[in-house]
Amino acid sequence: MRKMLFLLLVLISAQSFGQTKVEKDVKYQSVRLKKDDAEFLKLKDTAQKHMPEFLDMLKEHGADYNNYRFIVKSDFVEDTNHEHMWSQIVGYSNGVFRAVFIDSPFNLKKIKNGDKIAIKKTNVEDWAVFRNNERIAGDFSEKYLNSKSRDN
Repeated sequence: MRKMLFLLLVLISAQSFGQTKVEKDVKYQSVRLKKDDAEFLKLKDTAQKHMPEFLDMLKEHGADYNNYRFIVKSDFVEDTNHEHMWSQIVGYSNGVFRAVFIDSPFNLKKIKNGDKIAIKKTNVEDWAVFRNNERIAGDFSEKYLNSKSRDN
C-alpha cells in the first residue's frame, strides 16, 4: 500500500524537531515551527485567498464521494498544545464546514481519527482537492512543510 505523508505542525516552541509515527501503513510526521512563522502564515493567507475556488469545486463535486475528496487543515488545541491537522469535508453551510477528522494527533488526546467536527471557514489554514486520488488543487503548505521536515 502506498504510504502517505501527513505533515502536522506543532506550534509550541521555536525548537526545530518533530516526531514520526506509523499507523495502518501511513507515515505521520510532525514539524515544529515558531508560532509566528511568517512563511506558514503567508501560506494560510494564500489558502484563504483561494477559498472561493475550493468552495466552487465543493459545490460542483462535493457529493461525488467516489471520485473527489475535499480536505482542510486547521488548528486543534488542548491546553497549550496546538496541532495543525487534516479533516475531510462532508458539507458546508453558513461559513462552517462539516467534516470528519482524518489525521493522527501526536499530543492531543481529545480528538481521534473518525470524529465528526465543525470548522469555521476562517479557521482553515490550508485545503486540497483530490480527484481519483490525485491532487488537483490546493495544498499550499506542502512544499514548505516538507522542506522543514528535512531540516529536522
